[in-house]
This record gives sequence, structure tokens and C-alpha cells, in this order.
Amino acid sequence: MSRLVLSGISKNYGAIQALSSVSLALEPGEVLGLMGDNGAGKSTLVKIIAGNFAPSAGEMRIDGQAVVFNKPRDAQRQGIEVVYQDLALCDNLSAASNVFLGREAMHGVGP
Repeated sequence: MSRLVLSGISKNYGAIQALSSVSLALEPGEVLGLMGDNGAGKSTLVKIIAGNFAPSAGEMRIDGQAVVFNKPRDAQRQGIEVVYQDLALCDNLSAASNVFLGREAMHGVGP
């Protein structure tokens, strides 16, 4: 069974169609590279998978169950994380520390 299945994912911004009926399936442990021209919809697709944007149409399934992500935290709870290309990094931290910036392990406060 596929871990993640996208079926007919589309995204419209008014009259602009960013994605048109994208479908794919990822097996457990599979690594996928996403390539395309600027403006092809790569970032939009990744942001839909990560819960940043809602699709205009289509369905996502994880382990056979339909899912709807209303925010990135919903995707994170399902094991989906995205490392975005961003030049605004903390150059005093390691690469690993930058990846987990804002999600560091926290301990309880108080006695």
C-alpha cells in the first residue's frame, strides 16, 4: 500500500490555475525528486502536501485514509515535514540546528 497518494490535486488562485489534476503515489521509504520550470507549480504542490495551502480540488490519502490538512501541524502529525529553500538562516548555528529551528526539544517549565 502506498504511504501517500495524491489524486487529481488542483489549485486555482482566481483565474490562475497553478496545478491541474496532479496525481502521484509514494511508497514507504521512497524518495522522490520534483523538478520543473519556474512557475510549474512545484512549490504549490509541496505546500499543499505540507498543509500550507488547501487544494482547490482532489484528494490526499495517507496509508489509505483520506486526509485534509488545515495547517502545517496537521501534516507534521502525519509525518510530513518540508525543508524550505531559505537564505535567511542563522549562520551561527549548524545545518541541523537550522533545520529544527523553532522545533527544538523543550523541557517542562518550573520546579
